[in-house]
Amino acid sequence: MRLLGEQTVQSLAYRRIAKLTISSGLLGYPFLVYACIDSHPELVVALLGALGGVRLVVGGKIDGSRIVGLLGLVAFCAAAWWTGTRFELVKLYPLFVSMGGAAYGLWTMLHPPSAVERLAQLSMPNERFDDRKRAYMQRVTAIWVVFFVGNGSAAAYTAVFASTAVWAVYNGLVSYVLIGALFSAEYLFRIWYRKRHYPSLSAG
Repeated sequence: MRLLGEQTVQSLAYRRIAKLTISSGLLGYPFLVYACIDSHPELVVALLGALGGVRLVVGGKIDGSRIVGLLGLVAFCAAAWWTGTRFELVKLYPLFVSMGGAAYGLWTMLHPPSAVERLAQLSMPNERFDDRKRAYMQRVTAIWVVFFVGNGSAAAYTAVFASTAVWAVYNGLVSYVLIGALFSAEYLFRIWYRKRHYPSLSAG
């Protein structure tokens, strides 16, 4: 029994390390492209494929969506490799990420619960959501869909019309700053919203 407990702790530790590695790799991806796209573009494609493979392994249960995502990643990497000298295709990766986020958010809005409500259910499994809360989370999901469409459009523009340096700065810095700003704005608004509509809950 003790051995099983130690193995579980080690497994969780390995998963956290792997997730931290993936996050670091994705954050540094634009700058790696900037540094290597002219000299060693194959390293960029290899890193992208490795991050996707590790993400599938440590992501928990392997379901249909993860398999489809991995197949899409493999196809993307293969296309980037097949184009030979046209490795600029790897610069479209942030576009695909944003469009994937927008597509998923829109799909959950058409097939409730919304993406934000699904995340809330995972973090607060015992929480009961009334119609007002569900409507609020539906609107927040819609805001994220619009954001991902705008962010993806900006990523596409920088990939096609801007220099690699501008692309790296936007997708490696500005984009994350905007995501953080939206998270922060929603969090502050949520506090005000709860105080207005659920004063007893806020007081507790």
